[in-house]
Amino acid sequence: MRLNTFIILLFICLEGFSQASAHNGAAKFAPADGQKLLILGQDLGAVGGLVSHPNGYVDNVEHVPAGVTTYAGISNLAGLKSQTNWGSGDVNAQAYIASPSFDNSCIAIGLFINGQLQNIIDGIRDIQIRSLANWIKDSERPIFLRIGYEFDGPWNGLDPDDYKEAWIHIVKVFGQEGVRNAAFVWQSAGINTANIDRWYPGDEYVNWVGYSHFDSSNPGQSIRDFAEEHNKPIMIAEAAPRRDLKVGDGVRDWDEWFAPLFTTINANDRIKALAYINVNWDIQPMWSGQGWGDSRIQVNDHIKTQWLVEVNQDKWLKAGSDLFETLNYQFWEEYVILGSEPNDDLDEIRFSKDKGFLRISLTSGDRLFNGQIFDLTGKLVWKGLSEDGIISIQESSILNEGILISLFTGDKVHRKKILFTE
Repeated sequence: MRLNTFIILLFICLEGFSQASAHNGAAKFAPADGQKLLILGQDLGAVGGLVSHPNGYVDNVEHVPAGVTTYAGISNLAGLKSQTNWGSGDVNAQAYIASPSFDNSCIAIGLFINGQLQNIIDGIRDIQIRSLANWIKDSERPIFLRIGYEFDGPWNGLDPDDYKEAWIHIVKVFGQEGVRNAAFVWQSAGINTANIDRWYPGDEYVNWVGYSHFDSSNPGQSIRDFAEEHNKPIMIAEAAPRRDLKVGDGVRDWDEWFAPLFTTINANDRIKALAYINVNWDIQPMWSGQGWGDSRIQVNDHIKTQWLVEVNQDKWLKAGSDLFETLNYQFWEEYVILGSEPNDDLDEIRFSKDKGFLRISLTSGDRLFNGQIFDLTGKLVWKGLSEDGIISIQESSILNEGILISLFTGDKVHRKKILFTE
């Protein structure tokens, strides 16, 4: 009987351990409502700001975005630690890590897994997955990982069942490696595929949902609806107008493509990130002759002026010394996971759940203390003075499955960052 009990407890512990990376699907690194992450990509030349690539977005708009996009393949991790080029521009995630210019930027990695689903499921790619996991952990910054981006695009040929199983396997391996700074982004092609949930790995394995926004009709509507149903933040993970801004009518291009894009973003607080592709597609062999044109902001004066009017508003987050703090980065590094059972080992803070309420007290038994409690979006959920030694908060009033506690008794301060699980 004791052996059976031990096996059950071990299984539960391993499951919780493997889930640690996804944090049970919480909205990791999502800014507060009304704020948006500005992300640029999708290759080194497009972004610029590097000695090796000095004529990109950063060099022409005089700010560094909150994040940059890049790509890597699961089979050999090309593009992660060294420079590679698949005919669509130079990519090298390590170049951003090595450059002081991007010390305060997040990185969004598109992980190419086409043709590798069964190898991932069977564990054949575990060496590569663990290498990627540890690279992300060592980066010491928020990393958005778009596993099998544009999963519903017919051109990718990703079987829904195998895709889900491969996704879950990757997340669990990340958990085993102790990765806490990865947010997993489930990115659709934005083509409003019917029954899109066939590819969905499950709420507990997905932190964000995303989609591509190019020139299709009403791109991403199915994902926006899905995000509402599943309470997930949204990233527009790839966006560019399929037109040549270098020779086009800037006023028309802005009014027809950019203005509707920003209208959609500004009208929806769930859309918390935009990743714009700032590239001359026509000079890249992979895209040449396909009519993608030149989407670089800096090649059209009207587009550049209007773009800066928009993204220079306070709601658009960019690189800066306070960006990671704004995204609660340290919380996800230092959290304590709590389930539904009481826990007395929280640096003198006791926590329990009861009938839809959170009960918080001090293990010292002090009845008189004051302080404040925030949820992960920065919303104040309790502030005041406790005279009976217990704080009661309705669970329904707390967003994002976590709280930041600061309580004061005399000269002593009690602080803890807590993530809830069921």
